[in-house]
Amino acid sequence: MRYRQAPYSPDSEVAAMLDALRDEMKQGTARGAGRHELTLVLNGDVFDLDAPRVIDQKSVFHDLPRSAEHAVPAMQAILADHPVFIEALGRVVADGHTVVFISGNHDVQLTLPEVRDLVRSRVVEAALAALDGAPRPGSSAPEAARARAALGARVVFRAWFHKTPDGIIVEHGNQYDAYCSYRYPMVPFGRKPGEIQPTMGSLVCRLLVSRMGYFNPHVDASFMLSAFGYLAHWARYYLFSRRSLAGAWALGALRTVVELVRRREPERRARLRECLAAAAQETGAPLRAVARHARLFAPPAEDRLGLVARELWLDRAALALLAVAVALVWLLLAPTWLAPAALVAPAGLVVYERLVPKLPLEATWQRVSRAARQVARAHRARAVVFGHTHTPEGSWEGGLFFGNTGSWSAAFEDIACTKPVFAARPLVWLRSEPGAGSAARLSGGLVTWKNGRFEARTASVPPPAEQLREPHGAPPPLRSPATAALRT
Repeated sequence: MRYRQAPYSPDSEVAAMLDALRDEMKQGTARGAGRHELTLVLNGDVFDLDAPRVIDQKSVFHDLPRSAEHAVPAMQAILADHPVFIEALGRVVADGHTVVFISGNHDVQLTLPEVRDLVRSRVVEAALAALDGAPRPGSSAPEAARARAALGARVVFRAWFHKTPDGIIVEHGNQYDAYCSYRYPMVPFGRKPGEIQPTMGSLVCRLLVSRMGYFNPHVDASFMLSAFGYLAHWARYYLFSRRSLAGAWALGALRTVVELVRRREPERRARLRECLAAAAQETGAPLRAVARHARLFAPPAEDRLGLVARELWLDRAALALLAVAVALVWLLLAPTWLAPAALVAPAGLVVYERLVPKLPLEATWQRVSRAARQVARAHRARAVVFGHTHTPEGSWEGGLFFGNTGSWSAAFEDIACTKPVFAARPLVWLRSEPGAGSAARLSGGLVTWKNGRFEARTASVPPPAEQLREPHGAPPPLRSPATAALRT
């Protein structure tokens, strides 16, 4: 698991990029066009709480309940391991900007109040350190409390999506992926109060992928393999070892299905109404728009166990065993001249594979992308930014922006972590005019951070005819406020 080691962490890159954003804000303010304000949106899966825990420098597998009791110690360990990242966020807050954490499928525990309080307190402490410990010694306790409260107000959490005053919707995007969606993203709990309902994605991460050794969960291609791909992987990494790839797969896959069946919670209208009301209150979006938004969710995989079995290869394994059993019984009982008919059973497996093809991962990502357009209509938004797919995107369509923040995770094509998947780090950077609200003109788009500077990857939206046009593809001048979204 080399990708989990400190040298491959993006912390220093994120910190350098955030410092550059702060400098851009300061330069914009110095130009005399009013104070430039930044809203930094961390678009879900910033913290990987599904990964194995590290105890005494060793990875330890776990299947602990996803409750505050276990989430808080895990988050404490993560924050302690990434001081560079937290200090960089503290400097953003200290400059008077806002940081927004959106829950993703790997850090859904950010919906828990105890986890939010912990993260907020650490960022506020980092902000105070950046301000040289302000408030100054000698200040009264009420003044110190007010200073902390003012900094804490700039650390915002969103369980589902974030909506800006200028009409930008930012959301992780897992709600349109059946393997990672929750019935009630604002209150994602199961039968036990305070314990988060497992999804197929979270179970697979904890019970299957993390226990199979040489897979990088940040790179789908490393574990979404064909039958020949898994065979080659086994021959390369397991053939001459004492570990069993087949055993880890069989046990993990069966436990995943059992947990989904055991913990299944049918939809309840009262809880759905509670979820929608909580989202409207947290984001300020109209309740009717939130309800239209929720209708776009993919039903959780626990409602489609056939799809789960197909994805985990359990259907093919069961059919293969059945085909072998039928063929053996036929060979034992049938006359010799009918022995070739035993091949009918294995042939049935081939026919099944052809008639019931496995849904490719790209189809799920396309569903997420299509959902962004529908979300824009539900909220009459002017921009929609997702994450989740790990694929950076950005395009202007009819004056609306649709983007994906990609990923800053330790994604490498090889086990040795020498070939990064992406040569540059993506983020979405949108700018708007100050004080104009929903009528503000948006500009910007997909940007990459590479070699210490920002590079625009999508052309800014063309301005109205009466305004001065900017060179095609050139990043427009910064305006206040600016919204930058990224996923780490």
